[in-house]
Amino acid sequence: MEQPHDYYERKRMPLTVTIHASKRLLSSTVTQSQPLPLLPDELIREILLRLPARSLLRLRKVCSSWKTLISIPQFAKDHLQHSTAADPSLSGPRVAYHHSCHYEFGDFSLRSLVENPSKPTEIVLLEERLNHVVIGSCNGLLCFYDVVGINIFVRLWNPCTGLLTTPSVERGDFLTVFGFGYDHVNDKYKLFAIVNHMGYHTTKIHTFCRNPSKRAIQGIPFSSIKGDRKGVFVPGTATLNWILDCLVFSLDLVKETFSEFSLPVSDPNDKTFNFPGLCELRNCLAYCFNHEKTHWFVWIMKEYGVPKSWTKLAIIPCLPRLTDYHLRPLYIWGNNILVAVASSLRIVLYNLDNGSFEFPVLKPTPSIGLFVFVYQESLVSPPYPGLPSSSFS
Repeated sequence: MEQPHDYYERKRMPLTVTIHASKRLLSSTVTQSQPLPLLPDELIREILLRLPARSLLRLRKVCSSWKTLISIPQFAKDHLQHSTAADPSLSGPRVAYHHSCHYEFGDFSLRSLVENPSKPTEIVLLEERLNHVVIGSCNGLLCFYDVVGINIFVRLWNPCTGLLTTPSVERGDFLTVFGFGYDHVNDKYKLFAIVNHMGYHTTKIHTFCRNPSKRAIQGIPFSSIKGDRKGVFVPGTATLNWILDCLVFSLDLVKETFSEFSLPVSDPNDKTFNFPGLCELRNCLAYCFNHEKTHWFVWIMKEYGVPKSWTKLAIIPCLPRLTDYHLRPLYIWGNNILVAVASSLRIVLYNLDNGSFEFPVLKPTPSIGLFVFVYQESLVSPPYPGLPSSSFS
């Protein structure tokens, strides 16, 4: 009796795709002399929408029609929407980090880290980005800046495609209060920053477009902002968020106005609440704090701006031998929550079901700190990019 693989080698029919064949329904049988008919454009589009962004970059070389389709901005938006709603194992979330003191900038796969934390996850160190400071990530784009003399150079960059914008120049220096997000109503990416120039503080909103615009706004009590002073962007809400005393201080990027709402549990006079911070989990605003140096409480706001929707997500015990440290939740994958621990310069996986810890191995060992961002690989182009730059492999 022939082995199965021998049988298929002898009996299977070669499949060929003719790009310019007329569209027709598949017949019940396909002979060797009859090529497989062309699939309808609508079906091809649906298939391509379900592939990872990096695979699509390679598939642009298949034919001119695929290259045109994959390069359309609306296709990139639809692909991103499908990727973020689909199984994360198919959508390619990655972790980017930087440490300005150690001049380190790197990137690694979240999937490989979660699926096998005991196996070293390879880090891609990007030498040409060593001096840059990452402000935030959104829709697969990273916003970063570097300082040269008295000038700040700000750019948007898609690590997957390698495209980045030409630099926008600002005089002075950024304070630690800033944030990056997307105004989905006007299809604009915006940077909020407090700039110190010649001893004067100016609060500005920078809009990335063909002719980048800058608008100064007043009345920001930045000295009272607590925790991580980088604004947390919540997808779908067009808001950046900070902690102000016992409230969430929210910037609406559409209206460019501010509002406030309450945190789930907070008392500015209660000394048992340590290291409060905001983050984004499952496309929702989340709040994390250390209680009596024994546990970290993580709350999630299921309906943005509605305080009654705050829901307790997890209680994470403090790590052994560590009491005074910042913990920042980054991402939830299945029953695991990925967190960054500042004092030990490492990342940790906490199992929400059984309460166990995993300590993934990264190679080479990075100096991560709190400057860590999970970003979604996408085909989204920065607005009016310049020449392509190097991309992560």
